Amino acid sequence: MRYGFAHRGGRAHGADNTLATFARALQQGARGLETDAWLTADGAVVLDHDGVHRAAERRHRPIAEVLRTDLPAHIPTLDELYEQCGNHFDLAVDVRLPMVGDAVIDVARRHGALSRLWLVAESASDLGRWRPLSDDVHLAVSLRLVERRRSVMATAADVGAEAVNMRWPWWSRRLVRRLHDDGLLCFAYDAQRSASMRRCQRLGVDGVFSDSVPLLLPIDGQ
Repeated sequence: MRYGFAHRGGRAHGADNTLATFARALQQGARGLETDAWLTADGAVVLDHDGVHRAAERRHRPIAEVLRTDLPAHIPTLDELYEQCGNHFDLAVDVRLPMVGDAVIDVARRHGALSRLWLVAESASDLGRWRPLSDDVHLAVSLRLVERRRSVMATAADVGAEAVNMRWPWWSRRLVRRLHDDGLLCFAYDAQRSASMRRCQRLGVDGVFSDSVPLLLPIDGQ
């Protein structure tokens, strides 16, 4: 299996999306990290799962409305991730707002990391927006179970997708073979047990997302 991504940095071994957890995953042997990105009110790309700032007064505010300096210290910027960990790893960034993907590309370009960056979106139209910004960035689309139609996947490929990402039980050998024939890679997320990893390997899946770094290591070694 070609790709193994430590989900949220490997959340089984540390706090979600923190520099310490990212660094620990790489030290343990992970070759890929996964995170979510958002833009602050002053334009910083920060790494956080749901993009909500939980203020002291218990009012939840979107990160887009908060200055970088007003966020908790444990929330890192993408620049800080590259500054601390370098650029010699695959990074899958889950992007839910199109303009955030634009900014992620800019940061990765500054750090010489575009060739190992994956932007993952739930909409094929977002991929079409990002492809003209870089020939080097990799693009993937996440699909729900009800979206496993050939037309949906063909649309994603038409706008530059290189991979389709779905929850691991939704893959079948036939579907993997079909996408491979169409030139697409197959990514599986939420693989948290050895049994799910073995199934992904049997099916010929190309990449896996897991909270557990040790589960990824045999995959990275193949």
